[in-house]
Amino acid sequence: MSLSAYERGYKFGQRFRNTVFLTILVWSIGAGATFWWHPEVFAFLLAPAEDKLSPFEGGLPIFTGVPDMFGATLSLSMKGGQVLALPVLIVGVLSMLKPFVPRRFWLFVTTYSALSIGMFLLGGSFVFWVMMPVSLSFLLTFGQGVAVPVILLDQYLALLLSLIFWIGVSFELPIVMQLLARFRVVSYARASTLRKWIVPTSFIFAALITPSLDGTLTLLVAIPMLLLYEAGLLASWLTHPEEGNYFADLPMVQKGRLLLAWVVRRPLAFIRRVERTLVKYGLGWWW
Repeated sequence: MSLSAYERGYKFGQRFRNTVFLTILVWSIGAGATFWWHPEVFAFLLAPAEDKLSPFEGGLPIFTGVPDMFGATLSLSMKGGQVLALPVLIVGVLSMLKPFVPRRFWLFVTTYSALSIGMFLLGGSFVFWVMMPVSLSFLLTFGQGVAVPVILLDQYLALLLSLIFWIGVSFELPIVMQLLARFRVVSYARASTLRKWIVPTSFIFAALITPSLDGTLTLLVAIPMLLLYEAGLLASWLTHPEEGNYFADLPMVQKGRLLLAWVVRRPLAFIRRVERTLVKYGLGWWW
């Protein structure tokens, strides 16, 4: 039995109220738990630096102002609450949208929501376990014997959390490209023509989100961007394979074809040159 407009609106209001209440409750619990266990949380976030942030005990970072440590703890607590409350908010929003989404599209919405969350977590994991340890190990030991690194706590956290967010967003690129191809907004054929611009665009984007003048972090951000674009192109092609051939359109494959054609043509050109020379000197009957 279908519900009236009033009943649908009433149920939507209930879901909205429950979502807001649960989100605030879980945010409060997450913020309180992060504040209570802040030494353990800080130790986890400082792990990628591997005790290289200062020459002091344990290689720990420093703070220079009286309220800086307390302020950093409060800021971290609020972010901890946000991280814990975000899944509740997403589930609540999906539950509010469910009555308005046709059944045949509901699986589509939930599947792509789960994929988006998974890709964001994959990007954050890449930053935490690959990018930060590699870049910090190089940058903080480069001046060994010349200078000693003394890194501020708030600067380190700002860099780490900023990279986790932006790289997590960047890892959504294959999903976005596949959706654009699926709905015929940007086809595979159109996206493949932009390949020549992806290299400078990746390095410009990497330079904008890495607050440093060295090229290490920039390179570690730009390379995944290039790979993500190629993954998005592959996903776009798999969505509509009739629009081209991803593997045949790869620059390496095209250059390999040209090289192979050049290698094949060289002996033929040499044979024709020898034939013309023989004919020129009247030795054509030998040929």
